[in-house]
Amino acid sequence: MSDFIYQLGRAYEKANNLTAAVEQYRKAADQNYAAAQFALGGLYANGQGVPQNDQQYVYWVRKAADHGYAVAQDALGYVYLEGRGVPEDDQQAAAWFRKAADQGYVAAQNKLGFMYQNGDGVPKDDQQAVAWFRKAAAQGYAPAQDRLGFIFQNGEGIPKDDEKALAWLRKAADQGYAPAQNRLGFMYRNGQGVPKDDQQALAWFRKAADQGYALAQNSLAAMYANGEGVPKDDQQAVAWYRKAAEHGLAEARYSLGLAYANGQGVAQDTTQAVAWFRQAAEQGVKEAKAKLDELEALQNASGKR
Repeated sequence: MSDFIYQLGRAYEKANNLTAAVEQYRKAADQNYAAAQFALGGLYANGQGVPQNDQQYVYWVRKAADHGYAVAQDALGYVYLEGRGVPEDDQQAAAWFRKAADQGYVAAQNKLGFMYQNGDGVPKDDQQAVAWFRKAAAQGYAPAQDRLGFIFQNGEGIPKDDEKALAWLRKAADQGYAPAQNRLGFMYRNGQGVPKDDQQALAWFRKAADQGYALAQNSLAAMYANGEGVPKDDQQAVAWYRKAAEHGLAEARYSLGLAYANGQGVAQDTTQAVAWFRQAAEQGVKEAKAKLDELEALQNASGKR
């Protein structure tokens, strides 16, 4: 009966009849139906059909978590990690992530891997981190596969192994996971664990860039700017630098500033150059600060004539 009431609540939520959804979820939640408790908490979290209320969100998520509902246990981990409606507590966060992870909940396994890697709420332990990433990766979870690839690539807590890095990154990349596609691009570009192959690098960068992944957009721009794996094309370089810059990538903002300063792939425009250099400089790019000072000095000098 609780399941039927919960499913009715879901139907109302999908139809955007949130008041009715709250009513049905509450009925099932009062019968200790964990999925409904979690769903009701979610509505309180977002202020849908009820006033937004973090305390009510935590109350209902905790009830579901106490019933062993893994999704709620994972959510409660983030509640403590972010201090949402409760004091921030990394140890409590790790404890809840572990409860979900022990049930095979893949996102919690991955998160617990990061907790061990960074020493958040648990003692820093690279072996434990790898063990949890491996559990999630074995279930086909692309972010964990990507992380394992990164760890093997850099030898973090385990021996560096380009072959294993490549294998894990490819698994994640083949699932369309943009960060892994970007890393794979770098491995081909640098000939790391594979023969250097600019066209393969370009292909992987493009897959990630087409998903709006700024780092790959920047890499693709550099390939066009240098004519690596593709004919040199300054206009294409500028187009991709702009995409990455608009996503807030400091390095791309600097490169876009250079393009405008030099009139490379775009009409020379000192005002635009200054604007992009300023944004990059504010993000800590020292070269951008130097260029900004140089251009502003030139502007001041010409203004005094």
